[in-house]
Amino acid sequence: MQFIMEQWFTFHSFVLFVIGAIAAIFGVLLGAAGFILLPAMLMVGVPIHTTIAVNKFATGVSSFVSVLSLLIKGQIKLKTMFPFMMVAAIGGVVGAFISANISENTLNIIACIILAFAFLIVLKQQFKRMEIADSSVTKKISRLPPFFIGMYDGAIGPGSGSMNISYFLKANYPYLKAVQLTRFMMFSSCMSAFFFYLLYGVFDIIIAVPITIGSIVGTQLALKIAPYLKSRWIQMVLPVLFFFLFIQMLKDVL
Repeated sequence: MQFIMEQWFTFHSFVLFVIGAIAAIFGVLLGAAGFILLPAMLMVGVPIHTTIAVNKFATGVSSFVSVLSLLIKGQIKLKTMFPFMMVAAIGGVVGAFISANISENTLNIIACIILAFAFLIVLKQQFKRMEIADSSVTKKISRLPPFFIGMYDGAIGPGSGSMNISYFLKANYPYLKAVQLTRFMMFSSCMSAFFFYLLYGVFDIIIAVPITIGSIVGTQLALKIAPYLKSRWIQMVLPVLFFFLFIQMLKDVL
């Protein structure tokens, strides 16, 4: 126990905390936490399966804090979200199973390819995204997309938050409500995938704790500033930060 405590109070742990906080801010505001967290963790030498497992744990825990806050305040009703959460959870387990059965070298290459394509798609969605003023006029949406989004989230994850936000925006929810609902979906897919990775033996608590604390801090900060922040400001910063991390990750992988 003393050894673990000593490992948490190091410069490396502080770096992981900062990574978690920054990733969470981008995750809440744009659904893009994975585009920061995954390449940044690989860049500091964390194996990819452990990176994904820790990513799921950190995002799941920080999402739970948001979910709990939204439920206590009565802003979201659990019975409304529960069916969607169950579908996302099943998808998360399926995705984790697929990822866990791919070798580390192969998964590194796959992650690089998926990161590049997913980022371009998400970036395109961000610039097309429009806020809808009337939250009372919503459309019925299928429960099938949450399964596939959850499966992708469990397998690798970058961009899954943005996919969930877009999913709710298509149902005519305003942007802020879509962000809130997405926390429920991310909690479900991330935690179900995390438990699979935990049983699979690739989870590292020494890495997970500072990342998770950073994610919680970043998530709460982002939720507080979301109503006042123009998303285009974050849209301008995200490509630059991602490009830097992606190039560093490519150098390490190749």
